Amino acid sequence: MDKIELTEEEFLAKIKEGNLSDYLAKYTQKIGDQRTSEGISTFKKNLEKKDLSDKERILSLETELKEMKDNKAKDDKKTMVIAELKKQNLSDGFLKYIKIDDLDDQSKIVEAVKNFKDDLLNVSQAEIDQKLKGDAPPVKGLPGNGGDSTLETYVENKNAGKIAGNPFAGKLEK
Repeated sequence: MDKIELTEEEFLAKIKEGNLSDYLAKYTQKIGDQRTSEGISTFKKNLEKKDLSDKERILSLETELKEMKDNKAKDDKKTMVIAELKKQNLSDGFLKYIKIDDLDDQSKIVEAVKNFKDDLLNVSQAEIDQKLKGDAPPVKGLPGNGGDSTLETYVENKNAGKIAGNPFAGKLEK
């Protein structure tokens, strides 16, 4: 894609041509307001720091540094957990189910992700097993055929010699 170089006048002409001048004005106002707010908050922080003694400044800087280190460590742990999730063929969306605060080293991360995967597979397997069981027979007293058709089918198969271990291979006529 070619880079388009416009002069200030050409740029303003294109904005007017596209009827975008109101949008541009709102956008530039929004950006200007954000930068002004950030500047004011920085100025206030600096004023507060000027009033502090050297000892208070050092404590403030140490607290800020500790906070930055903690955030960096937490981000590093998140990155390691995401990498381990991908390594074990899981989506990185599962990150929210793994508690990061307790994970100090790589072996704990591997163990936590493995335990999560095992739990997830067990739940999936339980659902599959439940589906494989099929429908339960109707409870006595509930509407249905009372098992008559099942019994009929069994007897027909037994008489036709279709059931394993059946010594009788006869056939009844209906």
